[in-house]
Amino acid sequence: MSDSAKYILASAHPEMNLTTLGTGVSFPRPYFFFGLPFFLLFLIFPVSFTGAEGDITLSLDTEEQYSDNFYRSETDETSVYTTIIKPGITVRAWTDRSSVFFAYSPTFNYYSDDSESIDASKDDFVGHELSFMGETTFFERLKLSLTERFQETREPGAYDVWRKSEADRERYNINQVSPFLTYDFAEKFTAILGYQYEVFDYEDSEDSHEHRGYFTLRYHFDDRNSLEVEEHYWARRYPTNPDYDSRQTKLIFRRALSDFLKCEIGGGYHDRKFESGRTRVQDFDGFVYRLAMTGESDASKLFLSYRKNLNDVSKGTTYFEAHRVALNVEHILLEKLTCSLGGYYQKNDYETATIFRESTELREDEILNGHFGIKYWIADWLSAGVYYECTDRDSNAINPDTDEGESYSENKVWGNIRFEYSTAARK
Repeated sequence: MSDSAKYILASAHPEMNLTTLGTGVSFPRPYFFFGLPFFLLFLIFPVSFTGAEGDITLSLDTEEQYSDNFYRSETDETSVYTTIIKPGITVRAWTDRSSVFFAYSPTFNYYSDDSESIDASKDDFVGHELSFMGETTFFERLKLSLTERFQETREPGAYDVWRKSEADRERYNINQVSPFLTYDFAEKFTAILGYQYEVFDYEDSEDSHEHRGYFTLRYHFDDRNSLEVEEHYWARRYPTNPDYDSRQTKLIFRRALSDFLKCEIGGGYHDRKFESGRTRVQDFDGFVYRLAMTGESDASKLFLSYRKNLNDVSKGTTYFEAHRVALNVEHILLEKLTCSLGGYYQKNDYETATIFRESTELREDEILNGHFGIKYWIADWLSAGVYYECTDRDSNAINPDTDEGESYSENKVWGNIRFEYSTAARK
């Protein structure tokens, strides 16, 4: 995967894992893009992949989780045990001018509990995680890339970092497909022009889809410093909830402080206009920010960021302005032991949702999260890990359906064993 491709994905989803994705036993209605990447692949890349190098990786993850408040309730806490079995395959092929990446994992989720009032096993499901990327260089400076991602899950923040703390465990899937062009010109300039189509398909709630166009112009001062302008325009559509159109312009400065540390300072303006006539939703306009510091060496990784923006996807009209500070640190000890530590603080100021039905006071949430873990490589192909995560949400809102508050605390512990076999590692 090229640096430009990683940049495009990380810009939209800065905390996502670029090598994974998720789904179910039968592919749902919106997932009609599945054949598109491969169709374009054979049309565009057949000649360029003659004599390509390649790698196939087979994996198997088994995981046991325990949550003391799985449904994230303020008063009716339910302890749930989750067993996850996740086989996977990753295929890579590359030449000097082109590359292809494909990863797929069915995810088997089984739940059990000790409650007499709730049967968690009814939420058992088989998900899928899928990711595809193909890119080729047509000319010396022009590159065409195509990405597709699909996931089916019950985790509300799987693709939207702003929604990680939501209490909702409804099953849904998300499908994204994005072609984009990268062009290097005039020695120090890079331009990226792209389009993304995204579909959210919920089990019961209202679905939505989004069309997004984006353009980036980057100027490289030297090998360590760059300045860029980002322009994003997108339109999200719902069957009954209010549609909206958003436009966001940002100016971003990036600097490599050393071979290990890089920093990013960015800010801009976000303007969102809702469709009038469906419900009372106020338009939004204001400044947005992203400050980040990243570091990576053979033994350590660092991610520290502050972000301010508006959430994109909503059930109903629950849009909010979020301030988020996040930290993740990872370090390898004794070559085989990986220790990780991190967390985040997020404050949500809701633009539309009130604390109760007839109230005029707007909702506010504060979320505090912390996690740590240890992973040990038993062999090159086998690892085991144990992890802990705690989340606390303080909210002034009351759920209109249950008359309960929206605050909650959750403690989660899990262990994981991973088997991985790579043909490249055996050569």
